[in-house]
Amino acid sequence: MKAEIKKIYEAHVAFELQQFDKKHLKANIKEEISAAWKWLDTVKLNQVASVDEVIAFQERNIKNRKLTKHQKEYIVDLSNSIHQLALKSKHTVADFLDKESFDDIADKIIEQREVREKIIRDIVHNPFYGEMLADTLYDGIKSFAAQSGPSNESVGGSLFNIGKGLLGAALSGVSDTIDKNIRKFIADNLQKTIAKSEQTLKDKLNDAQLRKMSKGIWKKLEETKVKELAKGVKLTDKDRSAILASVEKAVHTAIQTEAVADLNEHVLNHFFEHSAEKSIVQILEDNDITEKIVIKEAEEFLIPYVEVAIKDGFLKERIEVRLGKFYATL
Repeated sequence: MKAEIKKIYEAHVAFELQQFDKKHLKANIKEEISAAWKWLDTVKLNQVASVDEVIAFQERNIKNRKLTKHQKEYIVDLSNSIHQLALKSKHTVADFLDKESFDDIADKIIEQREVREKIIRDIVHNPFYGEMLADTLYDGIKSFAAQSGPSNESVGGSLFNIGKGLLGAALSGVSDTIDKNIRKFIADNLQKTIAKSEQTLKDKLNDAQLRKMSKGIWKKLEETKVKELAKGVKLTDKDRSAILASVEKAVHTAIQTEAVADLNEHVLNHFFEHSAEKSIVQILEDNDITEKIVIKEAEEFLIPYVEVAIKDGFLKERIEVRLGKFYATL
């Protein structure tokens, strides 16, 4: 590089570096962001992105991504650290959720009567519920027969303790008959019992009762100390690693399914149908991200990096490399 050209090159480097000092940096950040903001207000979403491009990005960076060994070790270590913090905590569970928010959430849930009744109906009419109810009724009737009346010493004792005592073998046929009759009685009356239990649940879980229950829950939250809950968690690093592996496997498996892919595509299509013709600025402002906020956060985030880059010489080095390519051609 010729001497006179080198002199201009060095002056240019000094000028560029000067734009990053405290005196100029904030003004330059504001100027560049304001210019970019005006430009982005002319750029529509469908000019720079599409559903296919977003899905392709997800395929490259999300779908087959797994936690690294370091990430797994860090998550386990972080879990341990949080647990240790919880063991020393002076807070109650309620300190993490104020009463007004809790009541608001509870009210919104209680208002969902139709959903609540559907859940009750689905539970009650689930075959498992019927089997559980039948077993409960059978055991209750059986225990009653075995423990009451004179049969307790004669028939009942042998019916429900087959093989015990001298009468066991002789009355085993009678036991089978009674068992069969009990089961028939349950089968004949189960639907009535289920219908009654469904209505009982609906009556017990009415709005007033649920509000009473929510007050009781809040009282317990106010009194329950975080450290007491933490004491009940006894997990080794091996346990934490196993839980993390199971969660990761479940998430990875779900991401690979056609159902999740269909849902993801539907959400993206909906978003682009809603916002494709909007400018990038419109989309940002719809989400309460303004030019002022971007400038403020850029200052907060960028300035510490710039200060370090100036101090260790990295910024000057990059300016010299960038400008040097041009001046080397003169």
